[in-house]
Amino acid sequence: MQPFTLNQAAKACNKSKSTLLAAISGGRLSAKRDDKNQWQIDPAELFRVYESRTPELVTEHQTDHQNRTPENHPNTDLIDALKAQIEQLTSQVKREQENADNWRNQATMLLTHQPEPSKPQDSRLWLKLFGRKR
Repeated sequence: MQPFTLNQAAKACNKSKSTLLAAISGGRLSAKRDDKNQWQIDPAELFRVYESRTPELVTEHQTDHQNRTPENHPNTDLIDALKAQIEQLTSQVKREQENADNWRNQATMLLTHQPEPSKPQDSRLWLKLFGRKR
């Protein structure tokens, strides 16, 4: 069975959230925090300490978590948009890596290119003295 959030637990046993928090801090009710820092209360633990307001609410909580599939999840459009954005960013990173490789190759070619040595030109003094090219 999925754990209750603090709000769901308060509704299930017809108590206020502050009453439940006092029971948690006092050690009468055990609960732990999830990765979002929200309280997670096991239904069996909650109903050990407090009576259930209505059995329908517990059943509704169970079916709500059981019916959440990716197809009927309320944020399906958001998930699809995020997946598309991930694909777009992945292709952009690939293009940028190819561009970086291309520029790296060009820089390597420029650094390693050794031009052929040119023939020395006759100096003007040589031409004045001897009047001809070597």
